[in-house]
Amino acid sequence: MTSNLLGRLAFNGLKNNKKTILPYVLVSSITVMVFHILMSLIYSRFLVSNGHPMFYGADYIVLFLRFGSIAVAIFSVIFLMYGNRFVQKSGKKEIGLYGVLGLSKKNVSRVLLIQSGVQALSAMVLGILASVFVNKLVVLFLYKLVHQPVVKGMEFSLKATVITVVFFGLIFISLFVFNLLEVRLGNPIDLLKSENLGEKEPKTKWVLLVIGAVTLFAGYFIAVNIENTFSAISSLFTAIVLVTIGTYALFIAGTIFVLKMLKKNKKYYYQTKHFISLSNLIFRMKHNAAGLASICILSTAVILLMVCSSSLVMLGEQNINSMYRRDIVTWCKNDGSKTSESLEESLDEALLAGNVDGTEKIVRLYHEDLCFADGEGLSPLTRMTADFSQMRVVYMITAEQYNAYTGDNISLGQNEILRYSSADKVKKGILSIFDKNYQVKEKIGNECLVETFDPAMGLFSKDIIVVSDEKEIEALIEAKNTCLNGEKALLDGYDGCYLGFNVPKDVDKSKVDIVRNELSSKLENAEVGYKAEEQKVFYSIYGGTFFVGIFLAALFLIATVMIIFYKQMSEGIEDKKRFEILSNAGLSVKEAKGVIRNQVMIMFFLPAVCAIIHIIFASRILRLFLAMILYVDTFTFNLAIAIVSLIFLGTYALVYHITSRQYYEIVYGK
Repeated sequence: MTSNLLGRLAFNGLKNNKKTILPYVLVSSITVMVFHILMSLIYSRFLVSNGHPMFYGADYIVLFLRFGSIAVAIFSVIFLMYGNRFVQKSGKKEIGLYGVLGLSKKNVSRVLLIQSGVQALSAMVLGILASVFVNKLVVLFLYKLVHQPVVKGMEFSLKATVITVVFFGLIFISLFVFNLLEVRLGNPIDLLKSENLGEKEPKTKWVLLVIGAVTLFAGYFIAVNIENTFSAISSLFTAIVLVTIGTYALFIAGTIFVLKMLKKNKKYYYQTKHFISLSNLIFRMKHNAAGLASICILSTAVILLMVCSSSLVMLGEQNINSMYRRDIVTWCKNDGSKTSESLEESLDEALLAGNVDGTEKIVRLYHEDLCFADGEGLSPLTRMTADFSQMRVVYMITAEQYNAYTGDNISLGQNEILRYSSADKVKKGILSIFDKNYQVKEKIGNECLVETFDPAMGLFSKDIIVVSDEKEIEALIEAKNTCLNGEKALLDGYDGCYLGFNVPKDVDKSKVDIVRNELSSKLENAEVGYKAEEQKVFYSIYGGTFFVGIFLAALFLIATVMIIFYKQMSEGIEDKKRFEILSNAGLSVKEAKGVIRNQVMIMFFLPAVCAIIHIIFASRILRLFLAMILYVDTFTFNLAIAIVSLIFLGTYALVYHITSRQYYEIVYGK
């Protein structure tokens, strides 16, 4: 048979099946576009040029994008496999007809090759062309977020294009080989009848059901029982993997199990609307469970990313103010020679040198140590006790310092202490510190050292211990050495100093630099921070992180919309036959429409409801994870979850409403 005739057969096949092929090409091209945009950003000269970041934090953005590209690549394979399965199913009848009419399997394979090639080429060309134009808008949006000047010109990344073409080329080749094997091994008569073959009712997959229940419960249990930030970091990935496995397993096996249980309830099942709905839903879930699970996971990812991104915006200014309670702050170690008076004198000399009017000056002295918190109290941190989830940063000050810092007038006996803890509920009673027993006289807040640290940020929880005098701090240091018994501590404690002051808003930066240099020279190994500069760093790093979060959330939302749209199209074609069967069985048009509408509503809103449940269980571990880099106010964070969830549900419902028009047009006709 001539190549010309085979080509005509191939293009006629594409034309005849355009209702299923066009959505597939659309989904594929958008998937290609999304991946190509990610690759273009990773290799963009607007972010990193010749190994140098174009602005502070650009290299971190590229790193985040690399992780995001892996997620997009995985889901791209899932999307295209799902779409290919439906396209191939709708084209089996035509391929079977070719075989019955005498076309050899070799020629059928050539027809299939032409059709697959046209689909793959169309998707990649359209996707890459769209990406080139959209990529510029994405770069402009990023630069605006990080407060950078607008960049001019467009760029086309050859490296990104090659990676995209190779990656998607391999996917399309793999799908073609899979389709080819199905044709080669199939019987033309069976292919011709494939659309009309009856199906057996799916059996409950008990092993998968148990795996799903166990993994989902384990993931939820980990998420709600996390106690601190470090545990959240080490457990977040594990919880995500377990919940993902559980979601897929329960959608595939759990939904069938629930529907079959309802079917066994004769009072429920033998009602007309339930009888038909349950029977159809069992077969629907057999084919669509994995796709619905993907929608659920994607929806969860969208909400999580949006919550993290919105938290950066809502808590951004509060975050800067928590880290910098004064315009200029200085941290340094105390070798024993520094007193509050000498530090204030050094500060005044630095301000005089820079001719800067410093206000609201503050000086704090403290002893800082890293300890292990067990059930009995605080112990030295060694390699043997290096359980990071139980680490505690401990600040020790004297009663005299506490009174000076707070304006109170408390007195303590030799074995009495005041205690603050960001992790534990402080109770009056005995607390062991390095095997020395102390009576906790009173619970205090962190206002005495509020400028020094923020209890809601950082990897480890914080404690403040107020003792009677300097001799008691020295006694505790000696007690720590006794506890170690020659063993090396993981980190030695040290005496620390904190200085802070405000400057006029219109102060000349050159004068501020003089003050900072003076402080650095007077205070050995001092770290001097300027709030105005740190704000720029914040906008670069957190703005970039916000961009990546919003960008990936948008990508996953697009993917979710694509799957919903594609499922509406595919379900519409199958439901058209169901509608005809129900009408022929004696149901009125209104009843038949009602049955199908209920099934569609259940199927498409089940993933969204499950995604919200996932978010509720994930809220604690997510909040603790964010506390590593952000000041996280619990109320604001929960408010962000509520707002984002409502917006997502509204968007989800809108997408469903729009795509359902196409669905109803297919099922019921114009």
